[in-house]
Amino acid sequence: MTFLKSAATAALLATACGTAQAQTQLNVVAPWSSLNAYGAVEQPFWTKDFPAATGGDLTAKLSNYSELGLGGAELLRLASMGVFDVAHIVVGYSVSDDPVIEGIELAGVIQDMDTLRQAVDAYEATMTTDLAEQHNLVYLGMYPNPSQVMYCSEPVTGLDEFAGKKIRFYGSSMNDFIEAAGGTGIGVPLAEVVPALQRGVVDCAFTGTLTGYSFKFPEVTSDLYGLRLGWGLTFIAANKSTFDGLSAEQQDALRSGAKTLEGQLWDLARIDDAAGIACNTGNGECPYGEPAAMSFVPVSEADDARRRDLLEEEILKNWAARCDAACIANWNETVGALTGLTAVK
Repeated sequence: MTFLKSAATAALLATACGTAQAQTQLNVVAPWSSLNAYGAVEQPFWTKDFPAATGGDLTAKLSNYSELGLGGAELLRLASMGVFDVAHIVVGYSVSDDPVIEGIELAGVIQDMDTLRQAVDAYEATMTTDLAEQHNLVYLGMYPNPSQVMYCSEPVTGLDEFAGKKIRFYGSSMNDFIEAAGGTGIGVPLAEVVPALQRGVVDCAFTGTLTGYSFKFPEVTSDLYGLRLGWGLTFIAANKSTFDGLSAEQQDALRSGAKTLEGQLWDLARIDDAAGIACNTGNGECPYGEPAAMSFVPVSEADDARRRDLLEEEILKNWAARCDAACIANWNETVGALTGLTAVK
């Protein structure tokens, strides 16, 4: 009888554990709700597609930077601490914590999305190792937002117009680039950029082509300069302690789901990068509302040549000073090899 009672108890415990595992809920945080990626892809994926794909074995409690009042810079530390089980972390806001992460999005290095895709793939092993060893995180994927271009409240003609202007930035290398070009970088949270432009705190501001439209930048700016200083790259990572506590099947499901999400977000970024320019300028179809009438200023050959000079003479050297020898060598073998640039101290 004792044996039967013990066996029954063990069976009940096993059933309870199985039920608990089947109801594993991940605390997930994504970027700002005002971004198109959140409503179009991230929210439906985590709240509907992912639970359906796992048969309810894994579900997600989704929040975003906007509702939590987060600026972006806190996410790497919060995810490392386990405040979130899975986090979408914007690279440009995390670089003060880690120059290795910064290396995938040094300002002005990559000017087209095909090269960016190759660079992200080449840097995946670097991100995987660094996040595991330095931040207690499991790398799950990375995706871009629309390219980061400059909105100005007065006419601009090109890169020479940086001189003397106060320009909103995020990320160390973006500030390095602005200052190397003669401007003054001013850090302003994304949600506060419009009033900063209205009050003259900044003359211009870098953000995504569609992001600026979504946050109503065209209401206070007139010119859009097409030099790409970044891509709003965002990586998806799981807290390692949480990940290790999942079953092998759940780990595989999370990795597979994140790759699916990553692909959807790359596809959307390609669409939204062009749509953002159309929505800001009225040159082309705007699928997201009434187009604005900003002037678009393309990058000239002279500006592109100066971009490379600034990178080689200042931006890469400044970044290399924040990185060790192994970090620099790895970048040269990956991103540097793809772009024809070399970082040296």
